[in-house]
Amino acid sequence: MDSGIVKRSVLIKGRKTSVSLEDAFWNALRGIAAERQVSTPSLLADIEMNRGNANLSSAVRQFVINYLLAVTEEYRKIIARQTHAGTPTGAANTNHTQNGPAGAADIQRVRAAS
Repeated sequence: MDSGIVKRSVLIKGRKTSVSLEDAFWNALRGIAAERQVSTPSLLADIEMNRGNANLSSAVRQFVINYLLAVTEEYRKIIARQTHAGTPTGAANTNHTQNGPAGAADIQRVRAAS
């Protein structure tokens, strides 16, 4: 896996700037934008507006990590609810949705509600 930083030129609110990110962060950012049904530059504009004193590249990395941590926490809560509702721990779950294992649809609902 290549972990080199790639400098990308982007247009944010009519202003040309650059973001230096590893491919993993760039791909995650694009995935989050697609999930939210916004363009990557639009999501970058939101991140830029809320970045405080951090440079944009650092703010993007923090945004992606915080997003993934929040999704992980949501997933843990869903699993805990399913376990408390009678699904045995370690039981095979063969109920899959288009987005992956059961629970993915629940995560989508939780995100939409927030």
